[in-house]
Amino acid sequence: MAKNPEHLPPYKKWDWLWRSTFELEYQGTLLVADVDYFDFSERIRLYRDGDFVAAGSSPVRLPVDCQATVEAALSLYGMRYVRLVRSSAGTSETFRPSPGTGEDRRARFAANYPGPDRIISMCSWIVLMLALLTQVPEILNVVGRIFDVYVPTFQLPNWLNITLQIGGVLAGLDRALRMKFNRWIDETHL
Repeated sequence: MAKNPEHLPPYKKWDWLWRSTFELEYQGTLLVADVDYFDFSERIRLYRDGDFVAAGSSPVRLPVDCQATVEAALSLYGMRYVRLVRSSAGTSETFRPSPGTGEDRRARFAANYPGPDRIISMCSWIVLMLALLTQVPEILNVVGRIFDVYVPTFQLPNWLNITLQIGGVLAGLDRALRMKFNRWIDETHL
């Protein structure tokens, strides 16, 4: 993606793997926040009716006009929030995922299949907790080698370790697509 394209690049079929857009109607115009999750500078770009307005690195405040700004922040993978803050009223409105994005597809799945959605959400949380519980002692031991301190670890079979690692990635992706954020779970860099 170009650094500052003048017009919003079209959203393609496979973009949901690394890119997303969020939108909100504002004073008869369509505001769109565009983010590439693999852009290491964490740039978030703002467009009005498809034309470039501003860009900045997360967390960012992008001016829309003298009455409103867009606030946006990334999590490890996904968005923490994208919202329009009106300075005069002191209120904010949350952007919605644009049609066709991964976040939009996940929200539609949740609306159409609430039972399976609850099961997937619960499984995501459990897998993330198990991954955190089993992997933190390993990380502490890496740091503990410096101070000659050892923390007991779980001796899991390789197949279970690999399953937990893959499940942790998928659970994190599910939480990101649902825009669920918890600083203790989602900001843990394992």
